[in-house]
Amino acid sequence: MNEPSGRPGFRMETALIWATVVLFTLALTVHADVSRINLDRHGDMVENYAWGTLWQWGYYKHPPFFGWLTAAWFSVFPRIETNYFFFSALNSALALLAVWRIAARYGDARLQLLAVYCAAVVPPIAFLAIKYNANSAMTPVWAWLFVFYLRGLERGKLLDAAILGILAGIAMLTKYHSGVLLAALFAHGLIDKKARPLLLSLFGAVTLAAFLVVMVPHVLWLFRNEFRPFVYAASQGDGLWFDVFYSAVKFVLAIPLYALPALLLALFLHDKTDISAPAYRNGIRSLTETVQGRALLVMCVGPTILTVILGIAAGAEISAGWSIPFYTPFSVLIAYLVPAALRQTNMRRATTAVMVYFAAMIGSAPIIKYLERGNTVSNLSVPIANVAKAVDGIWSRQGSGQPGFYIAGEIFLANGVSFYSKYDPLIVEGNSLAFSRDYVNRKLLVRTGAMAICLSSDTECITAVGKIMPKSAFRQPLIVLGLDGTTKWRFTVWVLPPRG
Repeated sequence: MNEPSGRPGFRMETALIWATVVLFTLALTVHADVSRINLDRHGDMVENYAWGTLWQWGYYKHPPFFGWLTAAWFSVFPRIETNYFFFSALNSALALLAVWRIAARYGDARLQLLAVYCAAVVPPIAFLAIKYNANSAMTPVWAWLFVFYLRGLERGKLLDAAILGILAGIAMLTKYHSGVLLAALFAHGLIDKKARPLLLSLFGAVTLAAFLVVMVPHVLWLFRNEFRPFVYAASQGDGLWFDVFYSAVKFVLAIPLYALPALLLALFLHDKTDISAPAYRNGIRSLTETVQGRALLVMCVGPTILTVILGIAAGAEISAGWSIPFYTPFSVLIAYLVPAALRQTNMRRATTAVMVYFAAMIGSAPIIKYLERGNTVSNLSVPIANVAKAVDGIWSRQGSGQPGFYIAGEIFLANGVSFYSKYDPLIVEGNSLAFSRDYVNRKLLVRTGAMAICLSSDTECITAVGKIMPKSAFRQPLIVLGLDGTTKWRFTVWVLPPRG
């Protein structure tokens, strides 16, 4: 049962929750900004922005919502790396606030505080979420969706039903993997005798209607674009059964490893002699006695089970990163299983540990940056900001110097130029006019102006650009110094001045 809001203890824990969220956001932003030698080694973050500025109802890899959020953020804030890391941290902060509201359904203010602490220390909500992408974008959406599912179970109000349906649609527009969450909660609503009347009532109908309203434009886009995200998903991995099962095992094993910091934090509240397995079994048993408790258990295990089943059935290699949005309910469950007496007497230990964790997060940043020097994994060493500056120089001299030209070429390079360029270029998605046909064609390229860029050694990219850029485009070499100030990166660029 929750503590009344007028009690001093409640006010203190509430203040600590808000302080934790603020300190977490600042510490994660500083850590990312100081530790990174480049924005994102895999190119997801520049891709988010490049997609989002197109404002399409879908992209060839994913649905659009996380790209839209990124573009909306940078329509307000300057397009610099610090602001991107702050955006990533705020995304996780929203998840922490949702954890608080979820935990409020299961216990007093100290349980709520401990749940937020547990969420703050798990890597998928902290360090892994620095790289904002579809996986990390799902975390707060899933968490708030569950908040409104619980509100529906409690109150059955139609406004909550509408919000629940909208959030369900947003979850699917963020990544199709959200289907495992919706399926798990639907199964709970259908099977649980206390939840079933709500599902089959007007509440369920309003939820479904709101979901469909959100999803219809994207579904129409899918039909118009030959279900390209599904084609892309089907092309990932080689489909060998050994690899599929091996990836499933790694996926399952990664979950307790990622949750380990929260488990250790919970154990830190125990004295040496008070760890009792029966006490934890009793905690699980008590959750099975209420519809909200059963919903939490389903939220914890359902998406994992369904991900493994669907991944194996589809012959897909399951990435550990797909579990990133799973950890908000885990944090609540871990906090719930700590005996109430320990939460009352030993919470200062957890508070101290979390504050030390935040300090370590900041203190470790320069060390990580030092260790990352010379790392050439993926795109980590590509001087993409310098490349964009060089492209801007060419466009100002040989193009029109006007904003809004199109940029094609190697996907990471084109996306990076889109993010860093002062001319706000729009990408030719996937270096393919076929993928981009909803918003650009050859005539528009000629009228608006375009550039393309490839590594000089990338013959596949050069061939693809040849199918996009007219023969009238100027082709020339470009040399850009690397992040170390000495390495020379060699590119081929094309310039097509506007003729409109």
